[in-house]
Amino acid sequence: MNYFIWMLVALYFLGCTSYNNLEDFKERKDLNRNTFYNNKLDCQEHSNLLASKAEGSKRAGEILIDKRRYFLSCMKRKGWISKVSK
Repeated sequence: MNYFIWMLVALYFLGCTSYNNLEDFKERKDLNRNTFYNNKLDCQEHSNLLASKAEGSKRAGEILIDKRRYFLSCMKRKGWISKVSK
């Protein structure tokens, strides 16, 4: 029962916090806003595809957590470091 309540609270805060806006990443002088948004769209598509592979065996909250993790990992590979801890 405590695990269930903890998961609900965690999902609530995950839903309230932003993790995919330009302000959520460390500033890069070498790239502009358009580059960020192109990378963001690529990573969102990538994370949606990866997370959707396991939809049958996972709950909705776990899928959202996976999407966020895949998105942040993709952005890191593209050189965008998140200010928000995983």
